[in-house]
Amino acid sequence: MDSPVHSNSRSGQAIIMVTSSLLFTFSVMGLAIDLGWCYFLKMRVQTAADAAAISAAVYAKNNGDACGTVSCGVIYTCTGVTPPTTSMQAGCLYATLDGPPRMTATMIENNTAPPGVTGNTPSMWIKATVSTNSPNNFLFSAGFASATITAQAIAGLSSQPSTSCVYVLDATAAGALSVTGNSTLSSSSCGVYVNSSSATALNVTGSSNVTASSGGKVYVHGNTNITGTSTVTPTAITGSASVADPLLTLAAPSFTASCDNTNYAIASSSTATLNPGIYCGGMSITGNSTVNLNPGAYILNGGGLKIGNSAHVYGTGVTFFNTGKFTYIAAPVLLTGNPTVTISAPTSGTYKGISFFQDRTVTYGMSNAIANSSTVNITGTYYFPTTAMALTGNVSTPVYSAFVVGTLNITGSSQLKNDSTGTYTGLSKTVSTLIQ
Repeated sequence: MDSPVHSNSRSGQAIIMVTSSLLFTFSVMGLAIDLGWCYFLKMRVQTAADAAAISAAVYAKNNGDACGTVSCGVIYTCTGVTPPTTSMQAGCLYATLDGPPRMTATMIENNTAPPGVTGNTPSMWIKATVSTNSPNNFLFSAGFASATITAQAIAGLSSQPSTSCVYVLDATAAGALSVTGNSTLSSSSCGVYVNSSSATALNVTGSSNVTASSGGKVYVHGNTNITGTSTVTPTAITGSASVADPLLTLAAPSFTASCDNTNYAIASSSTATLNPGIYCGGMSITGNSTVNLNPGAYILNGGGLKIGNSAHVYGTGVTFFNTGKFTYIAAPVLLTGNPTVTISAPTSGTYKGISFFQDRTVTYGMSNAIANSSTVNITGTYYFPTTAMALTGNVSTPVYSAFVVGTLNITGSSQLKNDSTGTYTGLSKTVSTLIQ
């Protein structure tokens, strides 16, 4: 008689072990797939946040967007606005990249210290926060239905100061920069640019000196004429490329044909306090008068500016805009005689660092001049892009001054120091960068 067949109990155990192994293997594979997908989404969301923050910063830089234009410190929830009219809206266009998956985003900007950032102090920062929801295809069975993926990025606007404080812009003039007699042009830690292609673009004669110390350079597009015992230190780099007007994008003030003052003049020993406004026919301050200027823009519509004799002029946060419109004829800025002029440009705002702004659309044959025994303490940039500037006699120039002029003729002494922040001369450009 045949013996009964008994099943092998070990085969059942093998099935259980194989099944368990397969379950474990598939679970690990599912975990890897879900985590891999989440990692991909994290990179995608981070890219969107980076793009949103930097594009918002670029928009702010190009359009002057700042606190006041937008609501600083207030979270903006992204919605589709095309074309954008604020930096927040511009950033939102990049915060929700074409799906899938669908992304949501918020933007916020402020001029305080950026959150969570050390060692970087931008003038303004913009933060983008982008999120998306990722369904879990395998972890769903373990109770993890989905995961929220979030990324943040912060971009900042900061000023990059110019490395030069003298820009002579005329492209062809002989002696575009002339330092003659026993004169000195000294610039510490800042360079000198001469755009003229003339064989005598830089003219230094007699016993004069042009010095760009502490790393400054002297760049000349054309050539030099250095005679007598004169020196240029360091040696001028001739054949250098021309440079663009560093203030070319600065918009001129707009104004109407109306006049707040016409042919303003003060003389003798009078004292006055003036307010910003439109001075048709210019401004004349002479005698032993004293004039105090309140902060703001003084638009000289024709007639220019004349300060002479023993006049005293004081002001903080002051910009003179020299032009000629609505039948008025532009004239130069003249500081002659023995006046004392102590003024400083604004240290913030549109005309930060600009003491004198000559309208680019006008010209006049006579040089703007600081002459005779003028005691001039002017902090800011002399911006006369299409006209000449002459410094003669006993002229005292403070350290934080700069010249952006058509031509420059020095028969005196001028000592300039580089404005390392752009605060005092306005010679800086705003850059936008990711900082976190």
